[in-house]
Amino acid sequence: MQTELTPSKAVFSGELQGSATALQLPNIPCTMVWFSALSSNAGNVYLGGAGVTVADGTTDVTTGLEITPGMVIGPIPIDNLSRLYRICDNAGDDITYLAVG
Repeated sequence: MQTELTPSKAVFSGELQGSATALQLPNIPCTMVWFSALSSNAGNVYLGGAGVTVADGTTDVTTGLEITPGMVIGPIPIDNLSRLYRICDNAGDDITYLAVG
């Protein structure tokens, strides 16, 4: 069986400033997204749902997916970036994204 690839209709990329409180990602319709934590970050970035928290060594249901400095994750199939929230170890820990739609 051969899979046919179709080109994306739109490509979005950007940088999101770090925040030590959970913030929603921008409203960007897409089909796939990749994230990268800046290699210059002092700490980690976490992605998850509303109320996402940083890892603290306890069992919970709010800790986000950890992205260490320089790490790239994806592709993640998702219909809009706004379904995700971010929180960082430090306010200066930024994340970049590449979303295709």
